[in-house]
Amino acid sequence: MNKQDFLNELNQRLELLDPKERRELLSDYQEHFRNGVEAGKSEEQIVFDLGKPEEIAADILSEREIREEQLEADYYYVPRKNQNENRSVSKQVLIGIGLFFLDICLVVPIMATLWSLVISLWVTVGAFLLSPVLFGVELLFGADFEFYQMFVSIGLVGLGLMLLFVANALTKFTSKTTMGIIQWHKYAVKGGGKNA
Repeated sequence: MNKQDFLNELNQRLELLDPKERRELLSDYQEHFRNGVEAGKSEEQIVFDLGKPEEIAADILSEREIREEQLEADYYYVPRKNQNENRSVSKQVLIGIGLFFLDICLVVPIMATLWSLVISLWVTVGAFLLSPVLFGVELLFGADFEFYQMFVSIGLVGLGLMLLFVANALTKFTSKTTMGIIQWHKYAVKGGGKNA
């Protein structure tokens, strides 16, 4: 603990004192630190010599016969509606209409974009991985053999294998997102009841 931490804690623990008296006490302890630093001591050593701020504060308060009251947090019971009750049919219809417009404006375009990206990525991965087969079929039908085509085909297989991990991760993410949206809709309409 350094000087600032010590003084902050001591200040906090002496809040029951008169502000003027508290400032005077803190000024005295700042003087202790100044004298200690001039004597070549470190702040940590001075704190060790002075003692713990909570013990110092307790001694000061007991000398002045000020009882440190334990302040307990006030807890209030607030009755809440039972969350296991389902919403009424009219509320479900209104929430369903609101969700429909939200879906049309925001959710459906985003999810359609994500699923289109997933499908196109899988098609690309499939085409890259099948490029050697397509190269072989092309040779069977009488195309001229070119070395660069073979190397391009091998490179596409490598790229396809790398994209395979990306496609798999994107598919998992999109599936989880879709299921989360469906569960959220169900929860919102049913109100978190037993049927949600």
